[in-house]
Amino acid sequence: MFKSSMHADLRNEVGSNACHRVRNSGHIPGVVYGHHVATRLIEVDQKKIDGIVRSHGTNVLLSLDMDGRDSTVIIKELQRHPITHHIMHVDFQEVSHDEKIHTTVPIILRGREKVESKNSVVQHQLRELHIECLPQHVPNSIELDITMLSPNHPLRIADMEFSTELTVLNEPNEVIASLTRAERVIDDPGEGEDLLNKVLGTNTEIK
Repeated sequence: MFKSSMHADLRNEVGSNACHRVRNSGHIPGVVYGHHVATRLIEVDQKKIDGIVRSHGTNVLLSLDMDGRDSTVIIKELQRHPITHHIMHVDFQEVSHDEKIHTTVPIILRGREKVESKNSVVQHQLRELHIECLPQHVPNSIELDITMLSPNHPLRIADMEFSTELTVLNEPNEVIASLTRAERVIDDPGEGEDLLNKVLGTNTEIK
């Protein structure tokens, strides 16, 4: 899991107008919460949080400096603008290195080019894995080898072996990926007419 650090300022004002003022100043409003701490309202530098998410995604362990006190946190939720996709609000969860957390990590399929052909394509059905582990053991992603994938035998959670540091919370029968027959797409309508003429054994124009 990537590690990074950033500074956060405590804020006292709440509500839409207050959040607008925070964003207009180049910051993002957010909250920090945890099992053993009171929820705190904060604001963080927009460019800093944008850079961290762009470089490392949301699975990053952060040392968050708040009012001279460092807290270890993870990004629990990002709220984005529906059109611009700019970050509008961020939730941080304070964590302890000796307490397990629940989180999700992206699934990356390796070997797709070895099983796909003009007649079959890989359907990536489960894109995130729900796991429980210590914060320092959260991986950036889960890479799965699918070179053994075959038609009518989808890859399920139960088929895979994961690190002993992780507890997978997904159902064992959930399908991660499957190999399905590729359907031919006719892009040119005239091509479809030619094919039908061949099937009918005639060159008669179809009206």
